[in-house]
Amino acid sequence: MKTKGIYTFFFLFVLFTTSCIEHEVIPPPVNTVDLNCYFVGFVNGTQVEFTQNVQGYGAEVVNYQDINPSPALSHQTYGSKIKSFYYDQAIQLKFGTLDWDAAANSEPTVAMFNDYHSTNSGIPINFSDNGLAGIEVEYTDNNGVKWLSRESDPGQEGVFTILTQSSDNTGDYSLFECDFSCKVWRINPQTNEDESLDITNAKFTSWFKR
Repeated sequence: MKTKGIYTFFFLFVLFTTSCIEHEVIPPPVNTVDLNCYFVGFVNGTQVEFTQNVQGYGAEVVNYQDINPSPALSHQTYGSKIKSFYYDQAIQLKFGTLDWDAAANSEPTVAMFNDYHSTNSGIPINFSDNGLAGIEVEYTDNNGVKWLSRESDPGQEGVFTILTQSSDNTGDYSLFECDFSCKVWRINPQTNEDESLDITNAKFTSWFKR
């Protein structure tokens, strides 16, 4: 009987310790959109190139909303800026506008966002001040001076190619390439006169976020 009691105790001990083992919980896989940016073009004949994760370069969102009471439409301008943590030189592209009724939706839906960009893929897009009805380009030179495109310059257009549209837990994205050539301007603070730079054969690869 003593031997039987020892086996019974051992069995209960093993059963108890086994039941106390915590089982590993494996989280479900996270869907992550692969966001990359790249710019290459010629500024007054000199090639300029920005590559993600090289010399601190990366892209950031520069969206703008103009909310109006219904029945007037609200407006969304999308933008992306490729900049560095270490250098002043940067390039920014704005594109707008998506119009929608803010009384029906506080912001454009995913379907609106995707349709707007896919509809404008593969066709010439005019330049527009502030990106209100097309593209605006802002170039920042090595000295931190900003140069801005103007819609009044003739013969300027860009062409978007939508690479993919996808979402993850950080938001909804439209990944694109935009090929363009344009002039960018500043006012010289010494002479108070206009000065321009030519940006030619440029390719801006980045993403818009809803």
